[in-house]
Amino acid sequence: MILIRIALLTLALAACAPAPRADPAQERYEALGNEPGWHLNIHDGRIDYVGDYGETKISVARPEPRPSINGRRYYAGRLIVDVTFGPCNDAMSGRGYADRVMVTADGKTVKGCGGERMPQRDM
Repeated sequence: MILIRIALLTLALAACAPAPRADPAQERYEALGNEPGWHLNIHDGRIDYVGDYGETKISVARPEPRPSINGRRYYAGRLIVDVTFGPCNDAMSGRGYADRVMVTADGKTVKGCGGERMPQRDM
């Protein structure tokens, strides 16, 4: 009985341990949206956002992502990126992606899709 308790305690503590940190320089992530058209790249320790069909451009150092409900959030002052894990279809092309993405750039919020390309799904 004592061995079972020790094993359960060990498993519980292991579940609480922080996940290994990904190297920000190795992370690659893309997201996009429409009306108005926008595109976001996370790469090489940076976040690059182009919005309003190219009129808005923001490039910031990539902060450590914060966990959020079913996703993660990057807060970089004038640029906030919320990634929610769950299927998303691009409204214009119908292409499927792994995540729903919301970007707030200089106080203006846009929504779209990002992450791994997935098969198209009916939403």
